[in-house]
Amino acid sequence: MFLTACGSSSSNSKKKSSSSTTASKSADDKFIVSGYKLGVIPEIPIPEIKGLGLVESTDAKITLDMTKSLSSVEGITVTPVRIKNGQVTSGSATVQTGEDGEGQYSDDEKSVQTDGSGAGQYTDGTVTIQRAPDGSGQYSDTKNKITMQVISDGSGQFNNEKDGISLQVTSTGEGSYKNEEKDQSITVVGDKAIYKHGDIVIMNNGDGTGSYTDSSKSLIIKNDGQGIATITLGSETKKVKADPLDAYGKLPKLKVVPAIPAVEANSIKITLDAGVLFDVDKYNIRKDAQKVLNDLAGILKKADIKSFQIDGHTDSDASEAHNQTLSENRANSVKKYLASQGVSATITTKGYGESKPIATNKTAAGKQKNRRVEITIPTV
Repeated sequence: MFLTACGSSSSNSKKKSSSSTTASKSADDKFIVSGYKLGVIPEIPIPEIKGLGLVESTDAKITLDMTKSLSSVEGITVTPVRIKNGQVTSGSATVQTGEDGEGQYSDDEKSVQTDGSGAGQYTDGTVTIQRAPDGSGQYSDTKNKITMQVISDGSGQFNNEKDGISLQVTSTGEGSYKNEEKDQSITVVGDKAIYKHGDIVIMNNGDGTGSYTDSSKSLIIKNDGQGIATITLGSETKKVKADPLDAYGKLPKLKVVPAIPAVEANSIKITLDAGVLFDVDKYNIRKDAQKVLNDLAGILKKADIKSFQIDGHTDSDASEAHNQTLSENRANSVKKYLASQGVSATITTKGYGESKPIATNKTAAGKQKNRRVEITIPTV
């Protein structure tokens, strides 16, 4: 009788413990930023300026304007790319005019003066380029409402009036960035960075301390830089362990002025931060992420896209084998969801694990960039 009673008590204890853990986890959910662990302040994103060496095809089935419902979402970027012989070229690429292309040329449409190295002047009525040998100069595109002034050290100004994007940056990475479409701004002064996105404000003081505020949810997270985060939700407060914040990686410097006019894209690449779709280390699509994929499904069906590629990528945390499997599962989850929404195109998926990083894995911000799903869609 004693042994039987003891066994029953142990069993009940385990059930209570399991139930208590589940209840505790559920209670903690309201204190968590979606896609992050309890007490973690999201990294301030490092903005990207689309390269000027690539433009959309006039025959594109899917255009950047058609994808504004996606690109306006924080954590999603949409970029025209050119794919040829398996190589993907984004807007940062330039095309040379020839080894000994120095001289002058003009006709009814364009005028070119070059020293053969990409420096010189160019105008075609829409695009005007003035470029020095060191890559500094000015760029203007009246059709796409883009202007850029660049100094050789990467400092300068960029303005894309059409997309509401502007960047002013010094040689040390200080300055300001604004994206009106995403209601997003970043200001960097010294080591301190301030990020605003709608009701959300993130502050990184550069010394491990910082804060996250979401006024719409009355949620505040403060990191003391000493291993503790204090979370306040309305009148409730709790303290949890949290690593100090990584220092912000500064604003991006401007790339050199393009040497020649843009080449034409033949595809579009949609990059989604993993946190937009998935919880940490999971591959099931969150319910609040379904709208993003519903919008994408509608775009794909309207454009009658016949085939496209979905690639999964991770950071270097965990083992290579784990990351490889996670990247494959995430790509397949997106494929299955799109198919469930009536997308009949042939969808190819591939997981790359941690093998194709686009940023350093030594910082939290870099890891966030590397945790992504890329969808490449032929547009012509």
